[in-house]
Amino acid sequence: MIPSGIRAKLPHVGAITRTGSVAAWRRDFPLTPDRGAGIRACVPRVTARREGVLLTLLILAPFCSLPAPSGAAPPGAQPEPVFTASPLEPDAIETIVPLGNLNPRGGHVFPTDHIYLNYGGKSGLEVFAPGDGTVRAVRPQLHGGDKVEVRVDENLTYYLAHVRLNQGIRVGTRVKAGQTLGRVATAGGLDLGASDERVTVSGLLDPARYPSSTLHVIPPLELFAEPLKSRLRAKVAREGPDRNGKCDFDQAGKLVGNWFHESLPASESALARPETWTRQLAFAYDVRRPQSVRVSIGGTVAPSGLYAIQARAPDPATVSQETGLVKYELAAINRRAPTPSELSPAPPASSGVLCVQLLGERALKAQYFPGQSAKDVVGFTPLACLYVR
Repeated sequence: MIPSGIRAKLPHVGAITRTGSVAAWRRDFPLTPDRGAGIRACVPRVTARREGVLLTLLILAPFCSLPAPSGAAPPGAQPEPVFTASPLEPDAIETIVPLGNLNPRGGHVFPTDHIYLNYGGKSGLEVFAPGDGTVRAVRPQLHGGDKVEVRVDENLTYYLAHVRLNQGIRVGTRVKAGQTLGRVATAGGLDLGASDERVTVSGLLDPARYPSSTLHVIPPLELFAEPLKSRLRAKVAREGPDRNGKCDFDQAGKLVGNWFHESLPASESALARPETWTRQLAFAYDVRRPQSVRVSIGGTVAPSGLYAIQARAPDPATVSQETGLVKYELAAINRRAPTPSELSPAPPASSGVLCVQLLGERALKAQYFPGQSAKDVVGFTPLACLYVR
């Protein structure tokens, strides 16, 4: 029996309960597919013999909240468009490099947590705030200009780097989308990064070694409103359908991802300085050709640089402790142009062999043998390095 108080609030319930005819109710008020899916999620074993149960659930549905499906993204996990202006005039942007760029000699041994807006070295270009917010930090950059961090709300922050800021842009300044923040400070490109405290990437095994902007990174292009978003995505220099890229590749028990030399304390790992970079090592994938493996070396174990491996070598994502010793013949990549056509069709000559072996889920032994091939190298010597994560 349905209480009269509830019955009074439900349309047509009186007619249903008076007739007592489920068949009549089903004829007049058919079960729509979306409503039926919700009910079946709560009562998976409903059959024709249990129509009374189904009817009761439908009647009480407006007063109940169905649980979210297991694994559903939390509110705010998907970025909402908040950028209504381009940081540079769109016509001035030649190409965009997505998340995951590797440039060891420029301080990015690990895949980057920001994108690059390349403008062909033009000077004096104005830099605009892509969205509203409040300046939370201004930090000088080693390679020129400042990094300005803007908080949009309690969760979302974005930043632009290598900007020569206008006077008056300081911590606490309220900025509006489209407002001029300054001008480009270098010929290299403008960095744009974004992070959301509600999102934590899964491919970084030791959070204590990374800054918040990396742990909570989100793809900046997803924050732009249309039609600007599509216009910018068309400029991304990357093969395949993924325009956003990726910067977190760690897998427990696998070679792929980021590694830190044992001499680098966790407390210093997130510091943006050369003495930190030289003790980093990464096995990742090319930002423009994501099917190609890259070895990014900051120094210490081998000369700083970005390297390709021979085609027959194992993918780092498949290398585990059980694999044993792996010999990678490295070929140095000298990247200058910002487009996928930058690499010559013929692979460069081998520069040496990097021997690696996993000693556990988070320990790696590595040694470089310059000028040698895999057949020349027997195994490690006492000069081998230990990396951890």
